[in-house]
Amino acid sequence: MRVMVPIILLPLLLLIFSHLSATNACYEAEREILLSFKSHLLDPSNRLSSWQGQNCCSWHGIRCSDSLHVTTLDLRNPNPESFIINRNSELVSTSDSNFTAITGTIPPSLFSLTHISYLDLSFNNFTFSKIPTGLANLTSLTYLNLSNAMFSGSLTTQFSNLTSLRVLDLSCSFPVIDYSTISYNVSSSVTFRAGSFYTHIYMGSLSSSNLNWLQKFNNLRFLILNGVNLSEAPLSPISNLWNLRMLQLSNCQISGRIPIKQLLNLTRLSYLSMGFNFLRTQIPLELANLTSLSVIDLWRSSLQGSFPYLPQLKELNLGNNSDLIINLHNMFAFPWPQLEVIDISSTQVNGTIPPSIGNITSLREFAAFDCSIQGQVPTPMMHLSHLEFLMLGGNTLNGRLSPSISNLKSLQLLYLLENSFEGSIPDTICIISSLKYIDLADNSFTGNLPDCISQLPNLCYFLIGFNKMSGTIPSLAYFVQNPTLEMIDLGFSGLTVNVDKHPFSSNFQPQALLLDSCNLGGEIPIFISNLTQLTFLSLSNNSLSGRIPSWLLKLPNLGYLDLSLNNLHGALPLNIKLKSCFFRLTTLPLENNQLQGPIPSSLENVDAVDLSRNNFTGHIPTQLGCQNIKYLSLSANKLSGDIPSSFCDANNQLMLLDLSNNCLRGTVPTNLGNCTSLIFLNLGGNNLIGQIPKELEGAKNLNYLDISGNLFDGSFPSVLHKLQRLMVLNLGSNRFEGSIPRYIGDLQDLRILVLEFNSFNGSIPKDITKLEKLQIIGFSNNQLSGPIPEKLSGLKKLTTQTMDGSLLCFIISDIYAGVEVKMVIKEFLQHLKVVHTYTNGIDLSCNNLTGSLPSELGLLRGLYMLNLSHNQIFGDIPTSISSMSTLESLDLSFNSLSGEIPTTLTLLDFLTTLSLSYNNLSGKIPTGPHFDTLSRDGLAYTGNKFLCGAPDAVITCDSKSSSGDPETTNLKDSGQQQVLFYAAVITGYGVGTAGFFLILQLMNETWTQGYWTAIDRIALRIIRCSKMVQYIKDYVHRE
Repeated sequence: MRVMVPIILLPLLLLIFSHLSATNACYEAEREILLSFKSHLLDPSNRLSSWQGQNCCSWHGIRCSDSLHVTTLDLRNPNPESFIINRNSELVSTSDSNFTAITGTIPPSLFSLTHISYLDLSFNNFTFSKIPTGLANLTSLTYLNLSNAMFSGSLTTQFSNLTSLRVLDLSCSFPVIDYSTISYNVSSSVTFRAGSFYTHIYMGSLSSSNLNWLQKFNNLRFLILNGVNLSEAPLSPISNLWNLRMLQLSNCQISGRIPIKQLLNLTRLSYLSMGFNFLRTQIPLELANLTSLSVIDLWRSSLQGSFPYLPQLKELNLGNNSDLIINLHNMFAFPWPQLEVIDISSTQVNGTIPPSIGNITSLREFAAFDCSIQGQVPTPMMHLSHLEFLMLGGNTLNGRLSPSISNLKSLQLLYLLENSFEGSIPDTICIISSLKYIDLADNSFTGNLPDCISQLPNLCYFLIGFNKMSGTIPSLAYFVQNPTLEMIDLGFSGLTVNVDKHPFSSNFQPQALLLDSCNLGGEIPIFISNLTQLTFLSLSNNSLSGRIPSWLLKLPNLGYLDLSLNNLHGALPLNIKLKSCFFRLTTLPLENNQLQGPIPSSLENVDAVDLSRNNFTGHIPTQLGCQNIKYLSLSANKLSGDIPSSFCDANNQLMLLDLSNNCLRGTVPTNLGNCTSLIFLNLGGNNLIGQIPKELEGAKNLNYLDISGNLFDGSFPSVLHKLQRLMVLNLGSNRFEGSIPRYIGDLQDLRILVLEFNSFNGSIPKDITKLEKLQIIGFSNNQLSGPIPEKLSGLKKLTTQTMDGSLLCFIISDIYAGVEVKMVIKEFLQHLKVVHTYTNGIDLSCNNLTGSLPSELGLLRGLYMLNLSHNQIFGDIPTSISSMSTLESLDLSFNSLSGEIPTTLTLLDFLTTLSLSYNNLSGKIPTGPHFDTLSRDGLAYTGNKFLCGAPDAVITCDSKSSSGDPETTNLKDSGQQQVLFYAAVITGYGVGTAGFFLILQLMNETWTQGYWTAIDRIALRIIRCSKMVQYIKDYVHRE
């Protein structure tokens, strides 16, 4: 049946249809404005692809009111790019998705959309354009977010009319994880410190010299200005924002005190963030008056003093304030009924965790790493059933891990790295099914590993390395069958790991696998070839043998491979490429194996490589010097030829170059002066000739220079005066000659100075006593003359007893480069492969030094070894030497010292080696319980014939008189010895050996003794020093 519409209803229907059509379309003028805005933008991810047609109210990011006016423009980047700062201090993107930020500028017409109440353009890229003044027209705005959108300029009047605003976010920086802040503690061993963890990066450049434009913002609830430079802006206008709930002023370059007077007016404030500033003040007690305040974030803001009681808090972030003192006993003596998050990392706690922490039953996160916390974890803490994150790494906690840890039923992260926990890991830890991250590395845990740990259903990271465990993981395949595991560290844990024939699950795809020192044998396990997601593999210090399989270096994501300290052999491929890792350096440590053949000519994308102590042969490839390597060690191989001149091109980043103990020849390339980043250069133990090029002065950051054991000649290298940052300088065992220059005293950072086995002459410059940090002086076996410098008090490092035992080393590209030195200690040459700050000594032996011992010698109270033997030093041994309380080795033999041995020498309780032989000492040998043990056979006193108690003395201890005055007799005997010596030589030529011995038989006993004493002095001096030269040469060759 056909329906007929009455003609009278037609106008009404037309009106209805007209209205329905209008509800699906926005105003044409507003649509044109939006299209104009779009035309000014680049949209790489096509977010604005829906911006077409008549109905702009349905476009992406657009909302309209009932009256069809545009009220919302939300173009916030949904997937902003994420970043980290890697170990090279480089900003690196970690985003997997494509670039989604809109790029362009804002046309003035946009600000004709006067009905807009919500505008969000955050995390886009407006190319450092100014914030448009036209924003002042948008008086209906209640929400404005322009954060991290690459705006620049000053904040002044752009917002003065926006009095309806409730939310204003103009931030131009945000925090990212910063791996470059990881530092190393080089005390008795090398451990790492996580640093600040976070650093702000800038996504724009905004500033404001005053905040007066905020005065009318009475409706504002949220004010976020992170990264805006407010260094010159008084904060007083903030006090007018009495409706404010959240105030974020992080990284604003604010200095001075926390503006407590202004904050006290903000009675509704619940969130306060002022981290990453320079407050350098105490936290004001008055904050307790802000009863609505629930979150305080003052991370890394240079706070000082202590922390007040603020019972209203839910979150407290005070981490990375190294001068802030936290007394946990005082803090938890009061109730904190709402506290959920505490971060006091890298503050000064310096005490124990009190049992009263168990009363904070609402606690979800407790971060207190690197706080010097001592003692044990209190048992009540194990009953915090809501605790999700427990971070106590980098402290000195001890004791056992309580079995009651199973009560932490919500725990997801357990971080106890670098403490002193002992005992076994309790099986009850396996009850915590929520655990995702377990780090128990670098403790003293013992026993076996609970089998059930591998069955934790959500476990992603498990680190147990560097412990004292025992036992065996019978099947690695069974242990790692959990598909969630991303990182496994069993290295140096003490555990033995069996890689049996059980198949590995195809779901096992970790990113990091550390099995160092796990007693692995045979060839590199084949299951690793299937780990396509592996970025970090460390198998060092095992008994692996065979060749490095070709598939290993082809793993698609591998960026770190450590196979050092094994028995691997064969040649490396000529081309090696690693995959960049977003947070650490690409590293290839293969030292201490039996690898052979040529050095790879191409190391693509390799930051650090250590091929030392292998059997590589041939020349150093020229191409190697052209690659962007930061750490390159080829020492202790069999390399020959010249050092390539290609090292240190214009764009190099080389920080360590170690070519020592090879068979290299030629001269030092002048190009090394282009290595402006070079810190460590070791060319020792080769056959290099010539002089050190003056161009090396370009390497101004050089801390370590070792060119010992070569054939360099000429005078003291003048270029060294330009290298003001030198800490270690070793020129030993070369052919240098001439005097030691006075400017040596200008190298104020010098700690080790070795010039031994050269032909330096002249006197030791007095300026050397200006080197306050100097701890090792090795000048032996030269031709130095004159007296020992008097003013020894300037050697500050040697005048005090150093209590800390920090290692003297360099951490370059996350690889340890230790300082090594050879010293004659206790009459034997010792190769110290580890040098601490307390390791010290002075060796001036085998020279022609004269004069008496310096009167200030006793000021060197921190000296460990003193060797002045084989010189021509005369006079008495000063009694002040007894003040050298740390002295362990003292050698004054083969000089012309006279007088009595000071009885105060018996006070040197640490002395273990003493030699005073072949001098002109007299009197009695002092006695003492410890001193008597130093030379029971008396050899320490041989060659002092007027010394009562010496094995070859011509007097006895019970004699009331000696056979003449020592000085007169010595002078007389000296002349007679010289005459008889030459007579014996002449007679030997004339009448032969028989006549020579006949004359000796006719000599009286005194003459005979004097003759052999003279011969002994000459022969022993020549033989001992020449043997030492040969011994060291042989030693260097063996090394």
